[in-house]
Amino acid sequence: MSAASCVIFYGLRYEISSFEIEKLEARSDERVANARKVGLNSYWGNFGAPGERYLLLMGAQIAILGPENQAEVQISDSEFEAIVGSVRAKLAAAGFQGSPQLHIQWQGDA
Repeated sequence: MSAASCVIFYGLRYEISSFEIEKLEARSDERVANARKVGLNSYWGNFGAPGERYLLLMGAQIAILGPENQAEVQISDSEFEAIVGSVRAKLAAAGFQGSPQLHIQWQGDA
């Protein structure tokens, strides 16, 4: 079990099927491999506790807040603008489609 946390990412978010979980666990998911090649972060997990809703976040990890992680984070306008520009360029370089967004996801106790 892990403690609840709030995951903050700028980038793309994908709903994950049970079939895709196996690939993520085996580190063979093509999206994650392509993201890693261009220097993007990824994070996946169950965000539906106590039920199941698996998500994959890909882009820049801004923070993970919670009892077992950071307590706070501050990002200036210029830092955030740099993150946005970098993520957009790297997603395009890796051939990803979609509009990156700021994702703030609650991840309950699993």
